[in-house]
Amino acid sequence: SRLGCEGGLMFVPLNAWAPDEDPTIPGIITDCTNLVPSKRGYKSAPTGSVTGLPALAAECRGAAMVTKIDGSNILYAGTQTKIYKAGVTSWTDVSRITSDYTGSSSSRWRFAQQGNITFAVQKTDISQFFGAAATDFADLAAMPKANLVETWGNFVVVADYNNGTDTPDGYATSAIADYTNWTASVTTQCVYGRLYDTPGGCSGLKAVGDYLCVFKKRSFYLGRYVGSPSVIEFSLISSIIGAVSQESIVRVGQILYFVGDDNIWAFDTASTTPIGEPIRSFFNGDCNNLYRNLTKGQHDRINGIVYWFYARSPSVTTNAFIAYNYRTNKWGKGTVSVEATTEYIVPASDYDTLNAAYTTYDAFPSGSYDSISQSGDSPLPAYFDTAHQIRTFTGSNSTYELVTGDYGMDGEISLVQRVRPRYHDTPASSVLTNYYKDNEGSALTVGVATTENNGKYDLLRSARWHRAKLAGSGDMEISGLDITAKNAGRE
Repeated sequence: SRLGCEGGLMFVPLNAWAPDEDPTIPGIITDCTNLVPSKRGYKSAPTGSVTGLPALAAECRGAAMVTKIDGSNILYAGTQTKIYKAGVTSWTDVSRITSDYTGSSSSRWRFAQQGNITFAVQKTDISQFFGAAATDFADLAAMPKANLVETWGNFVVVADYNNGTDTPDGYATSAIADYTNWTASVTTQCVYGRLYDTPGGCSGLKAVGDYLCVFKKRSFYLGRYVGSPSVIEFSLISSIIGAVSQESIVRVGQILYFVGDDNIWAFDTASTTPIGEPIRSFFNGDCNNLYRNLTKGQHDRINGIVYWFYARSPSVTTNAFIAYNYRTNKWGKGTVSVEATTEYIVPASDYDTLNAAYTTYDAFPSGSYDSISQSGDSPLPAYFDTAHQIRTFTGSNSTYELVTGDYGMDGEISLVQRVRPRYHDTPASSVLTNYYKDNEGSALTVGVATTENNGKYDLLRSARWHRAKLAGSGDMEISGLDITAKNAGRE
């Protein structure tokens, strides 16, 4: 990108973090930390905000916010041996009363809701259900043990199941409108089937519109209801594209966004679109691909962002994220350690419950005056941290970094004199470091670090190519940089 060769002021937009693209493309952000795309540009990523609920007794192995027929919402969370139900300030153990669950070193709970009935599965233990008038989960022995569960119309569906025979590539439906009946029958439309056109076991199961998607690691199928005797008719959508895990699939309206083994995709029941091209090489190199199946997705409905938390190499636990704004088709990234993701609806509180949840002002959720009392029906993105405590992903940002692309021209020396960020939300503090080089293919040299003075950074740097890193703390939103530069010689 040519930089003010005749002198004067130049506006440099900050259009997109695209680490795989040519760094001289105007508006490119080459690197960032704790930065997510917004409608006006980019903003500092949120941090976790406390909810008033205490930590679970052990690692969270899956959680879900479910909605009953009357519109009430219930948050469930599972550990290896227990399932808990959230109150305003405490968790209630709602595990089956007969015995703790066994689980395994890697087992994960998956939940689904049909009417007032909640289902919970992990293949090591008997499938569980929470009845309309129940106080605890209970065994649903007729339902196969399974790794995946979904509700689809009048059916409960499982995949990667074991009903005496382990069937990783199999699926099964309950009898229509009867979740207690799992005996195969043309009359009741309870069916068992296998998807063996492609190799491997089922890794994901999601209803979208009138369809049912079943994923493997490198393929996926679209099912539609056809009635007896087949009940579901599956079409192979792709024999090379799949989803690495159930948690990596995020449903947004009629679109499924999911992480595959070499790219990130969007599927709208008609076409499959690769959305990860600008960051594909980065993500494939940054992710510990041996643990790519640990990837966990999350939807921020308010800001139109899908987060994927993943294990950054060489880590074996999820400690970083990429963020896709589907309204602007732009990416961001950051770091946070996560055990599980879910949505959270802040319960309405009176002074008694507020006092129990937040014993000091410091413990009260961070955020603006207008946002700290959110309650009622707006689901917030949330996660369990490594202390097993649930946090909403809405807290004020702590630190961030943004690195621009390269600005200049091969046959021209330019003198950069000043950089003024075009903020829409000014950070609490920030520093600009300039980088420079004389040939685009050469390594960058680190220049000086300049603190902000009256909304600008003053510097003097002559070079053919310039790059800048902005590092700061606090809530921030930015759309570009006003750069003052002049010609300093030609060749």
